[in-house]
Formats: sequence, structure tokens, C-alpha cells
Amino acid sequence: MEDKYVREEFDTGINKIRQEIKSRLVLHGLYGSVIGVDTGSTEDGPAGSRIEIIVKGKSAARSFDREQIEHCCLRVGGDVLLGIIAMVDEVSA
Repeated sequence: MEDKYVREEFDTGINKIRQEIKSRLVLHGLYGSVIGVDTGSTEDGPAGSRIEIIVKGKSAARSFDREQIEHCCLRVGGDVLLGIIAMVDEVSA
């Protein structure tokens, strides 16, 4: 039960990031897969995550650390948002 609460902010941040990516892809008229793979491991859970977007055979990926992801639990912003915009631009070009 304790492990669930340790990951709550992290998982919420990942979900917000996925939603942001999908909404930005829609603006370009695209639909794709968003894959997230946890990286590293600490006693408090994963150290970060690698997010990859795959659209029509093109892919783009960025890695974000745990702190960046947890800051996105309410709203995606900062370096994470800039990374998302760059990834969407890569796959939509």
C-alpha cells in the first residue's frame, strides 16, 4: 500500500505528459503511440522516465528525471513542455 503513495505524483505526472503529447499531436492532425519506460531505480521508485512518440514510422524520444515529471502532476510546463514541443515537431515534419 505504501508503494502506491510513493509513485502517485510520478504516475500522475506521466499521465499528464501523455495527455499533453496526444493533444499536441491532434493539433497537427496526427495520431500516434506514446511509450514511457521508467529509468533507473531508487528506494522511492524510478529515477526518471524515457518518453517516446511513434507516428507514421517516425519516432522521437526524450528522457526526463523524476523531479521534472513530478512537477507536471498538476500542469505540464518548463523543460518537459519544451521537450514535448520538440518531439512533436520532429515527428510532424
